[in-house]
Amino acid sequence: MNGVILLAHGSRDPQWALPFEQIRAAVESRKPDCAVALAYLEHTMPDFAGAVDMLVERGAATFIKVVPLFLGPGGHVRGDVPQLIQRASAKHPRIKFDVKPFIGDARPVLDAIADYAAS
Repeated sequence: MNGVILLAHGSRDPQWALPFEQIRAAVESRKPDCAVALAYLEHTMPDFAGAVDMLVERGAATFIKVVPLFLGPGGHVRGDVPQLIQRASAKHPRIKFDVKPFIGDARPVLDAIADYAAS
């Protein structure tokens, strides 16, 4: 089984995470053969290492795709994400981590936002 981690910033406000839970549920329904987890950089659990451990416990043994849910390529995307991957790879050397570009770099995401704003 493979895994998917949806990586978001995090917030002290528990309501903030609700849209990300909806995204997780939608990905899970589209990929029933994958274990899907949310991970957060700050203030919200699980953190990235905890999400990786959770997916490994659920059977992700060879491949985890990481999708940074960030609109821009700030310090978290450029600095924190590579460090998290490096640590996770050291702890789980048999797992290949595939880090997708941040979602703000995906034309369909930008088009969907523009369509929403223009409607």
